[in-house]
Amino acid sequence: MEIIFHGHSFIEIKTDINILIDPFITGNPLCISRVDSFKPDYILLTHGHRDHYGDTEIIAGKTGCMIYSMAELSKWISARGYSSAGFNIGGSFKLGKTNINVVESKHSNSAPDGSYGGLACGFVITFNGKSVYCAGDTAYFSDMKYIGEKFNLDIAFIPIGGTYTMDSEDALTAAMALAPDLCIPIHFNTFEAVKADSKAFCTSLIQKGIDCRILESGSGITL
Repeated sequence: MEIIFHGHSFIEIKTDINILIDPFITGNPLCISRVDSFKPDYILLTHGHRDHYGDTEIIAGKTGCMIYSMAELSKWISARGYSSAGFNIGGSFKLGKTNINVVESKHSNSAPDGSYGGLACGFVITFNGKSVYCAGDTAYFSDMKYIGEKFNLDIAFIPIGGTYTMDSEDALTAAMALAPDLCIPIHFNTFEAVKADSKAFCTSLIQKGIDCRILESGSGITL
């Protein structure tokens, strides 16, 4: 499994298939890649806010890839003429040999035009015994401990920027509950409203016994 971080909350995962999660490229000052460089098999959306929905339609329009999202958001996407499949919290499904589990997120959700999008969510993606948690936008919630215990996480991508998600202090609590082998902070320093000291966050987490790494846009990890 190869995981590439493209800035903000945009994560690319390559297993037997290629998955883009929240492909925010245009308007993302941290993304160094071009929209036309991505040719995914699937797009997964944690929710429909513009900084997560991003370039979904441009990519899907060019590649014909399937877009997976919460049931209400999926219905909205289908009405716009794109191939879309819906799910809900607690659901799971396979894409190729890759297993996707849909987990809770404490956040709002709407389509880019403000239409109701259902709940927001996170994903646990498992391939060849390796599990990666992509939290999306969320506040801390106590069931993160259950997610960590159930999936024995290798990597957890969690937001730290505050304002729209949990801040660094709550993210430390979340990381301790999730107990991954490696924690990677996301959703910070893209805009003024989500400024955070990621180095201080990582230092504090490492002191608590959990490895933490800051990924530059375009860099990745292989499991």
